[in-house]
Amino acid sequence: MDEDKPDPIEDVRKGLGLLFRAARGAIEKLPRKDFEQAVVTGAREVGRAIENVGRTIERDVFGKAEPKAEPPAAEADKDSKPDEPKQP
Repeated sequence: MDEDKPDPIEDVRKGLGLLFRAARGAIEKLPRKDFEQAVVTGAREVGRAIENVGRTIERDVFGKAEPKAEPPAAEADKDSKPDEPKQP
């Protein structure tokens, strides 16, 4: 009579074994190149964020001003019309 009754412990053991085997197979088939690229991109973005925080702290807390760059359009105007006098 005990043979007709399922063993729940054995069922759990077999079920977990199948789940782990399926997970292992899925991991082996995942594209690693995309994962590596995502990690590198994420690390790059974290670096940029840290740099921005550092600049903001330097500007707001220590009062150091960032050097202001001239806009590219203004540089192009200077180079394209050197002979014409500037209007006030």
